Amino acid sequence: MGALNTANTHTAPDSPQATAVRYLTEHGYEQTTTSSLADAIGMSRSTFFRRFGSKEDVVFADHDFALSQLQEQLDASDLSASATIAQGTLEVSRVLTRDPVTARMRSQLLRSTPLLRERELVITHRYERMFQRYLARVAAPGTPDWGSIAVAAAVVAVHNAALRRWMKFGDNHAFEELERELTDLIGRFAPWFGGERGASRIVVATFDVGASPDDVLGRISEQLR
Repeated sequence: MGALNTANTHTAPDSPQATAVRYLTEHGYEQTTTSSLADAIGMSRSTFFRRFGSKEDVVFADHDFALSQLQEQLDASDLSASATIAQGTLEVSRVLTRDPVTARMRSQLLRSTPLLRERELVITHRYERMFQRYLARVAAPGTPDWGSIAVAAAVVAVHNAALRRWMKFGDNHAFEELERELTDLIGRFAPWFGGERGASRIVVATFDVGASPDDVLGRISEQLR
């Protein structure tokens, strides 16, 4: 994969990347040469290669930027696992949808180009591995190895479902709901990853066989204090 200047390639409506995605969508990915794509966005072929690497790389430049940002956020966070995962995933969503027109054109291009769908699958695995490594690092002692793998895959699946809702229905609430969905997801794996659910407690209380219901409740309440 070619070198990527991540500081300048995230999509704006008039960015070279947005122009490239639009050109590829309109003219066809396999029908477009790198030279014609470079001409369309006003770059020489050599400048295009230095900045993006290839016509495949220019399609996924937002993902490369999002992955870079996500890794920095996961490395630096001192928040809970659920907050860290939610914030990181929402930032990925923001990067990928900051230019809605280009985001939808890219989605259309991926659906129509098998080669790009294969690259998209590789990108998905990169997100999963990044989340898995973070979760394995913060997992409580005794967490099974498959725990971080399962949660990482689930996080990516939940995010992708929200992204599809946004793409298909223009659901502006999709990413608002995503934070709640991810928090609930991590909570379902408590206490491995410090989810919102508290640890279970076993309460032992003794009382006479003939004790009234109020007496039983009173003894249980005492043990819970």
